[in-house]
Amino acid sequence: MYIHAILLFLLFAHSTLTHANLELSQQAFDEGNLHLAQSLLIEQPASSYKKPLLLAHIAMRRDDYKAARQQIEEALNLYPTVPELYFAHSQVVAKIAEQASIFSVAGHIKSLKQSLIKAVELAPEHADYRSALIKFYINAPSMFGGDKQEAKRHIEKLEKTDAFSALLTRLWLYARLDEQAKFTYELEQGVQQYPLEPALYHTLGALYYELDKPQLALSYLRQATEIKAQTKTQQKYKALSLVLIGTVSLQLEAHYDEGQKALEQYLNNMTPSHDMPDKSQVKFKLATIAIQQNNGEIARQWLQAVIRETPSNKLKREAKSALKKLTRS
Repeated sequence: MYIHAILLFLLFAHSTLTHANLELSQQAFDEGNLHLAQSLLIEQPASSYKKPLLLAHIAMRRDDYKAARQQIEEALNLYPTVPELYFAHSQVVAKIAEQASIFSVAGHIKSLKQSLIKAVELAPEHADYRSALIKFYINAPSMFGGDKQEAKRHIEKLEKTDAFSALLTRLWLYARLDEQAKFTYELEQGVQQYPLEPALYHTLGALYYELDKPQLALSYLRQATEIKAQTKTQQKYKALSLVLIGTVSLQLEAHYDEGQKALEQYLNNMTPSHDMPDKSQVKFKLATIAIQQNNGEIARQWLQAVIRETPSNKLKREAKSALKKLTRS
């Protein structure tokens, strides 16, 4: 009896410590301390899928997409019914596909699609997973699995569980199909029904940015940032809109002061999270704006911060290259 009680205590203590280490690792990762996050993870046993998933996120921040994919695929062998793993797999494969040769890209896109479909099958009411699959069907060429009819079918299913997310995906669909009357109708419905949702205006801003209409994008992004956020999701889309304002100002080669202010606001107010833009990426945008404004000293400070802080080898190379050019000029 006493031995049984001791074993139960040890099991509970082990579970509690493992959970605590995972939380500490996640906190360190969110704060940008990848070395500490990885050290804490390596010290603990793989008692759940969250350990390899976080290791995969760490690898992605370091641009090591091959290692990230390996972590997730090994986790999928052990936990084949976890939708979060399939969704993460689709994100990693998307990054790999961006860098793939024309001969291998089709295979990566097929893998990406299969992972999104599996995530939706396992979590049919998860709006983010289904929305991602819908956008895949909308954006991908038909030869790579794009299918507007499948997009419509999934939008109908999404409507039953999340009407707002369904509306956002219909905006993407009708914009891509250039069905202006339907797009305008959905836009009017969205503004009427969800006037205080930053996600609506962020979606419109992102959509017009992709359609190379930066002035329209900027007007909607401004609206997103002016709404008082009441929830974490609203805070997220306000923050994403701030970053996109900075990006759009660079695309327009104008509104640099506004872009700078938005990016600095993001840095000062952001809540660290693995699914939000990394601070180093934002600082690189600020450096680029400073260069465009002929403010070499400020640009140099931002670039040096990026070189010191970023875990991304690619971004570090870009920052060093920009700093070298700045020194020569």
